[in-house]
Amino acid sequence: MIGMKARAMKWMIVLTVFSFLAGCNIKQETEKQNTITTQEMGHNEGTILEKNIQKMEGVDDVKIIQAQNDLLVAIKVTTVDRFQLQEITKKVKKKVEDRHPDMEVTVSPDKKIFLEMDKFEAKHAEKQYSEDKIHKKIKSLIKLSKDEG
Repeated sequence: MIGMKARAMKWMIVLTVFSFLAGCNIKQETEKQNTITTQEMGHNEGTILEKNIQKMEGVDDVKIIQAQNDLLVAIKVTTVDRFQLQEITKKVKKKVEDRHPDMEVTVSPDKKIFLEMDKFEAKHAEKQYSEDKIHKKIKSLIKLSKDEG
């Protein structure tokens, strides 16, 4: 009886450690994926902005694309906080506008916009797009987000 309890306890510890390590790995992968920023904003500024937004309550993940004076921010809102979607979106927009008052900021909680930005990020990593091409993509995504909303 005691042997079975000890064995069960060992398995619980092993499963807990693996769960913890898997959780850490997921967080590292998410941080690696959050790198889409363009020349004007600069990599460090974009990364800082992403981290600040991601720390906000209710925000699971964030993507940012910037070209010329347009700044598009796509956020993933945690499932629990979906009821406060508009409030979270307004808070994120205010935070970004306070940090970049000279930019035209659009914040979208739409999953489709997030996925489109993710696809564009993957293509952008392979090819170096011109500022105009990035700006056109931002404009099309902004239009799409307004059509969806």
